[in-house]
Amino acid sequence: MTIYKQTNLTSTRRQFLKSVLAVGATSLLPNAVFAQSSSPNIFVWITLRGAMDGLNVVVPYADKQYLALRPTIGFATEKLNKLDDFYGLHPAMKTSFEWYQDKQMAMVHACATAYRERSHFDGQKVLENGTDNPLHRDGWLNRLLQLDAKSKGLAIDSGLPLIVQGEKAVSSWYPNNLQARDSQVELLEALFQSDEKLASNFEEALKIEMMSNRNRPGKQFPVLASQAGTFLSAEGGPNIAVLELGGWDTHAGQGAETGRLANQLRKLDNGLANLKKALGDNWSKTVVMAASEFGRTAAENGTKGTDHGTANAMFIAGGAIEGGKVLGEFPGLAQAELYEGRDLAPANDIRAVIKAVLQQHMSIESSALESVFPDSGSDKAYAGLIRTS
Repeated sequence: MTIYKQTNLTSTRRQFLKSVLAVGATSLLPNAVFAQSSSPNIFVWITLRGAMDGLNVVVPYADKQYLALRPTIGFATEKLNKLDDFYGLHPAMKTSFEWYQDKQMAMVHACATAYRERSHFDGQKVLENGTDNPLHRDGWLNRLLQLDAKSKGLAIDSGLPLIVQGEKAVSSWYPNNLQARDSQVELLEALFQSDEKLASNFEEALKIEMMSNRNRPGKQFPVLASQAGTFLSAEGGPNIAVLELGGWDTHAGQGAETGRLANQLRKLDNGLANLKKALGDNWSKTVVMAASEFGRTAAENGTKGTDHGTANAMFIAGGAIEGGKVLGEFPGLAQAELYEGRDLAPANDIRAVIKAVLQQHMSIESSALESVFPDSGSDKAYAGLIRTS
């Protein structure tokens, strides 16, 4: 395993050159220094850890039960960016809406893995290993890399997440500075979220702290996404990358136009914009997918948030996709239509969506992808996701 370390300004000349040669790119040099890659198509996976509330992101505003289930956190139709006659997009996702209009963004709703419990830990394991068993020990992206000798993988992470663990060697990169701070912030958010006043005060304090340190290189998701684009654009660099964004567990104070969910979506949206900018012309051969381990309850709870659920929305973006559409069967939000009477029902298999993208974009035979996602659903419903010209 190669570990990409962030080079600092005190490095010796020899150490600096060794770092550049090993990495193929570094945040200390402008993108123009590196030749544009002639490598295979680019694929980026983003794990949204904590269970994003897809019903308040890709909002089924035309379902009559939506606002009845969410009287305080639900969106009125006019507050949304209208995607079609049924769905609207959360207003915090400005870049994503522009991409949708340009056919560079699509969504699939009511998606789920094979997992039907509500543990973050097991749910994330199943999302990353691509099976129905949380104990399975290798990741589906590593199994994908084993099918293609030309592809190289990179995890933007302090270690190797399960999704890229396995027989194929995968590199990782993460900034050295402020490592402890991110995990501390997530722990504090989890601690304060049960008290609406404390959560609000913490959010304000965090905003002030972030503004005062806005020029300090840190590990905020938009910064990491930009660095990922730099690595992916470098000659001889990786063409498959994995990132993650935590903080989606909105049990309290979730908000609608503003609040915890809106803040998370801005991070994601800004990160996607940075990724595209860093990729430059390589954006045209890139597909990005983002998904959570499961969704959240259809109804809001007593603390103006949502609890662990089942099905969710997922994103597909990139210059290589034929976007501008929301795919997948939507089962509805009436009581009889909900899974176990409380969750958006799982109507679409996440693995089938990923297989369709990989088959069309990475030119992996559909039969070979059965080894990546054993016993998964048919990918035929998702034909035409990738541009043909």
